[in-house]
Amino acid sequence: MEKFGTTLLKVTVLAGGAILGAIVGRFVDEAMVKRSAEQAEYDRTRYEQGLGPVSLQPPTIEEQQQ
Repeated sequence: MEKFGTTLLKVTVLAGGAILGAIVGRFVDEAMVKRSAEQAEYDRTRYEQGLGPVSLQPPTIEEQQQ
């Protein structure tokens, strides 16, 4: 009976982990989709204004001289 209880506990923990992983994964996925949609809208607005996309890297010396 002890072995059955241990096995049942392991299965329960594994199932709980899988469910928790699915919930967290969905939350992160929705956050990434929302962020990419906001960024796309922001970039679209910048292009309409004649501006380039926002660069996360600082400009190089050659780019600054131009």
